[in-house]
Amino acid sequence: MFEPIKSLRPYFHSLREIENNVSLDIKLPLTWKYEEIAKPYRSLKMKIQDKNEKFILLSLISNATIEGYEVAFACALEIININKEEEEKQQLFQQKVKELQELFKKESLDKLKDINLLTDYGQEIATGIELVRQGDDEGREGDTEPQDEDD
Repeated sequence: MFEPIKSLRPYFHSLREIENNVSLDIKLPLTWKYEEIAKPYRSLKMKIQDKNEKFILLSLISNATIEGYEVAFACALEIININKEEEEKQQLFQQKVKELQELFKKESLDKLKDINLLTDYGQEIATGIELVRQGDDEGREGDTEPQDEDD
């Protein structure tokens, strides 16, 4: 049980068994989304235990079986991972906006007009890789016969 709980830190709050149910309580920032993420977990119920100006205490409730525990932990982990990734994307976006602002201050208008972020995305990586080398229509050294195509 230690490893699954550890993977939810620092958002893990408590784990309880109530009658035939397990309740996994996680403490989430107010801005985090969870309803849409939890929808595919049909055997799981959600209940907001507490909500204040700092956080939401959310209970993920399932049957007190091995599968029920697994579903509750999987859902909690998915909620945490998706929201953390979204936060990182927002931070990266803000960083890229600042970089673009600096670029716009320094570069000429003509150079800036040539920038197309949508079509240029990933092009630098692809151009640095030599995918096909042009040969001289001969096989390996010592092989003077033309190569047959495989069917």
